[in-house]
Amino acid sequence: MAAALMLGTMTAMISGITPAFAEDAKSTQNWQGLYGGLALGGAYSAANPDSNAIVSPYFFAGDKTQLDPLLQRKIDGWDVTGSLLAGYDWQTGNITYGLEGDVSVMDFSETENFSGNYNTNANAFSSSTTIETNFSLSLRPKIGYVQDRVQLYASLGPSISRFKTTHRFSDAAPNSMTFTDTKTAIGVSSAIGAGYMLDDGWVLRGDYVFSYYPDITDGSDNLDNANTDDFKYDSDFQSHNIRIGLIKRF
Repeated sequence: MAAALMLGTMTAMISGITPAFAEDAKSTQNWQGLYGGLALGGAYSAANPDSNAIVSPYFFAGDKTQLDPLLQRKIDGWDVTGSLLAGYDWQTGNITYGLEGDVSVMDFSETENFSGNYNTNANAFSSSTTIETNFSLSLRPKIGYVQDRVQLYASLGPSISRFKTTHRFSDAAPNSMTFTDTKTAIGVSSAIGAGYMLDDGWVLRGDYVFSYYPDITDGSDNLDNANTDDFKYDSDFQSHNIRIGLIKRF
């Protein structure tokens, strides 16, 4: 009898607590709808060349062994970024999902220089490689979790950018060349972030965006104007962008 009474009392208590807990778990803010805004950030970006010298009538195997590690040095730097953001969120309880696009601009233009003397002879050489890019366009499906005024989210999708590669090489033979390649590259962009809803639909947001482009340049060139190429070019590119933005939800 006492056990039955105690069980009944506990059941009543749980029945009373559960609706209150469920109500607390629901977001009291509406995150569904169209939004747009601006973000400012700082990005560390790096190109990782896989370029190399080609064993040819001009370069010996010893020249390739010497030049390849120099041609493959990382080309990196820091830049200020600006982003225009737009997207749409749907909301089911505490879960949001949607699609976000952004156009980001920066002024990445970094150069790697080196010089020395060939191991195979006494001639001096010098090299300069410059990588440039100034925009990216991304479209990322997005999923998030909201609790009242806070939204946590992650997104992943394709990205497109345009890169210019310029390589200059000269030696005391004397020979010189300038290789230039401009390429529109497709990559992948991912982001994680958090937003805090202010009044009147304004949201203060911070995020980290990682972008990767596996192939930003292709080509080959010759140094001594012969019929055989002396250099082959290849590189990837990645960017780590940390941003603070102000978003308006409509």
